Amino acid sequence: MSATTLKMNNKISWWPKLIIGAFVLFGLFIGYMVRSAMQTDVDLVSKDYYRKEIAYQQQLNSMTEANQLTEEVNIIQADAAEQLSLVFPASFEGQEVKGTVLFFRPSAANLDFEVPLQLNSDRQQHIRTASLAKGLWRVQLNWEAGGKNYYVQKDITLK
Repeated sequence: MSATTLKMNNKISWWPKLIIGAFVLFGLFIGYMVRSAMQTDVDLVSKDYYRKEIAYQQQLNSMTEANQLTEEVNIIQADAAEQLSLVFPASFEGQEVKGTVLFFRPSAANLDFEVPLQLNSDRQQHIRTASLAKGLWRVQLNWEAGGKNYYVQKDITLK
């Protein structure tokens, strides 16, 4: 054998080591991503999600009843006065109206709260929004009047 043939046989290729190194780095990256995903806290939209899912048909019926009203219930946001006004139509005059107003924060379940529905003589209720966190809120109004259940929802953005 000649000297050039011996030199070529002793030369080591780096390609197999680079390919193995790339696979090892890829495996470490995937392992890191799986570990990060497993440590992320995933909350349901609400703590009693499954119970609310069962009652969803009742909510649909309440929405249908609210849509059939000749005049709708107005949820008016007044930024300057830092309040939210609920205005019921005249068709509820003289009826006992009972219910709740749920302020639902999609981005933070710990900020959700509920206020009882207490209409004044003008069939209105004013709720202060000054202490609420700025951003998106979903106002869910559930009430009962005249033996029927009603449901209205409106998204508001506090600035």
